Amino acid sequence: MKKGAQILLIFTIIITIVTPNLSYADNVSVDKFSKSSILIDQDTNRVLYEKNPDEKRPLASLSKMMTFLLAIEAIENKEVSKDDIIVVDQDIAKVRGSSYKLKVGEKVPLIELMRGLMIVSGNDAAVGIAKHISKSENKFVERMNKRAKEIGMTNTNFVNCNGLPIYSLADPKKPPKENISTARDIAKLGKYMLDNYEKEVTSITDMQTYNYVERGFCKNNTNALLSIIPEVDGIKTGYTGNAGYCLAFSMKLNQDSNNIENRLIGVSLGANHKNKRVQACLSMLDYGRKNFTTLKVMSKEELIGKKYLMGLDELEITLESEDDLLILKKNDENINTQLTLKEIELPIKKGEVVGVIKYYNDDGEILGSNNIISKNDLCDVSLKTRIKMIFAD
Repeated sequence: MKKGAQILLIFTIIITIVTPNLSYADNVSVDKFSKSSILIDQDTNRVLYEKNPDEKRPLASLSKMMTFLLAIEAIENKEVSKDDIIVVDQDIAKVRGSSYKLKVGEKVPLIELMRGLMIVSGNDAAVGIAKHISKSENKFVERMNKRAKEIGMTNTNFVNCNGLPIYSLADPKKPPKENISTARDIAKLGKYMLDNYEKEVTSITDMQTYNYVERGFCKNNTNALLSIIPEVDGIKTGYTGNAGYCLAFSMKLNQDSNNIENRLIGVSLGANHKNKRVQACLSMLDYGRKNFTTLKVMSKEELIGKKYLMGLDELEITLESEDDLLILKKNDENINTQLTLKEIELPIKKGEVVGVIKYYNDDGEILGSNNIISKNDLCDVSLKTRIKMIFAD
């Protein structure tokens, strides 16, 4: 008799969810103002809209998103504390551009520097954070680039912690060194931040006005979307002459407008005016909100069916889904389902993966997948069943 019982159970079930064929604006007309942009769904990572998403561009103060992430992680890892007091030195106070107005000798808690970094885009706050965590900005920038690679930001390179262009003193006309990234990479960074540190991020990025009484400092958030759409809760603005006007943004969609609560994350790079930057982002959010719906297509431990090895009742396997599965569906697209079971060999343990189910649209784009597992053990086979298996072979 063969060692164990084997059977190849591969089959495909096609289920088409038919929806009305609605007509929507061409993607080209969604964002008219960005040089490059992207809109993704946080839960499924599906791209809802993109325009030159992999074009490498200066990212200006969107760089501070990575500085902010590293500060959050350093606090979590207990390298530093949010209550640490940073004494402002000359290197910090002299930083030009958008400023938190730090002065030499001031003593400011790390958490306030983080607020000044993200809410008012303080270039000086970024240097203060970098020096506190890594003792020097250069060491901190090395950490930024290492973290970018770990997150999967394959087209990103940082040269400083705040996004300011670095001009050559010997040749001021020479193009400056700048932090470079893409809309797709920045969206990855935003998703990573919100996937892992949503509370820590939005508790700061969702503040419309930052008021630090002890310093006599009060200023509005540079993200104009916050005052336009209540559901927007981040993330960061940016501007330099070469980068243009940039914005990484996020917006929660609740169950009133979607089947399942979710979040859209987007990036706009290179608009030539701050108002056009806002228009580009509003247009993308409107497109995503109106044309896509989040659906829960599977629940954890949902019964998929039963399979009988060799057609024997004694060799019954109950199939169930390993986890919940959400997909983001465009309102006018059909969704197909493919279930594939692998070659099954005894013994089978409860929870063992025996197949996979995939959801895809008519273009073949995979919208989500979930493992199929065995609900029961199938290990001890009686002598009577083994004899049946011989004849079944």
